[in-house]
Amino acid sequence: MYILAIETTGPVGSVAVTAVPGVSAAAVSGECPAERGSRIPVEVTTRTMSHLKNLIPMTEKLLAEEGIDKKDIAAVAASAGPGSFTGIRIGVSTARALSQAWDVPCMSVPSLEQFKPVYMERAGYDTGDDPVCVIFNARRGQVYGACFSADGTALIEPGPYMLADMLTRIETLRIRPVFYGDGVDAYFDKEEFSERVSGYRTAHPEQRYQTAVLTAAYAEKLWSEGKGLQGYGELLPDYMRESEAEQRLKDGSLEKMRKAKLERLMKMAGK
Repeated sequence: MYILAIETTGPVGSVAVTAVPGVSAAAVSGECPAERGSRIPVEVTTRTMSHLKNLIPMTEKLLAEEGIDKKDIAAVAASAGPGSFTGIRIGVSTARALSQAWDVPCMSVPSLEQFKPVYMERAGYDTGDDPVCVIFNARRGQVYGACFSADGTALIEPGPYMLADMLTRIETLRIRPVFYGDGVDAYFDKEEFSERVSGYRTAHPEQRYQTAVLTAAYAEKLWSEGKGLQGYGELLPDYMRESEAEQRLKDGSLEKMRKAKLERLMKMAGK
């Protein structure tokens, strides 16, 4: 039996499958494919932000290439957030639809926590002994971030932060983490941050971003512990904060923008 894992919270979408033991065996012995060293096949989009168009075709291609029938899928795991609001909705909705269609349970995977070193090592990453710091771009100097020690201890709990505050916390902890996530691309070259981050290492682009291999590794652990299975109606997005549009609606800036746009149009019309 297999878990199908879906990751769409970042700029590049992917799907992966991982073999799992039976429920009873997992619950009794704690056996996990990670302990057997089995590979996790993955299919990745070649274009950024093309999740909606490519997700189902990628899934079909991956299952066909691995010789896996849909009846062999025991659960569908989705990286539920935080990350791209649109990407989260696509991934969660697809996982729910497949779960309902195939009559199998869902599994919810937290996008930041899948960057704990144990899951990264399962995915084939060489993390060494350095802490891991993951930052997803949330715009305007904000990130969804977390920092984990080599043993998986949360040095900075997953959450929404101003990057400046997160860097201050890292400096206070006196740690030298390796940075992952698209927040690296968004902020590390910015003048306001470049000096503060100049001494930190960043992951190679091939391993910097969210991937369904990490999602599958996390789901494996849940399965081995007999945890995380839920009905498709229970799988929900974890946005971690309100969208930019919702924030603007609350603080009144959305209405101000609408009025300003209307005034510009009226001037152009000569009224």
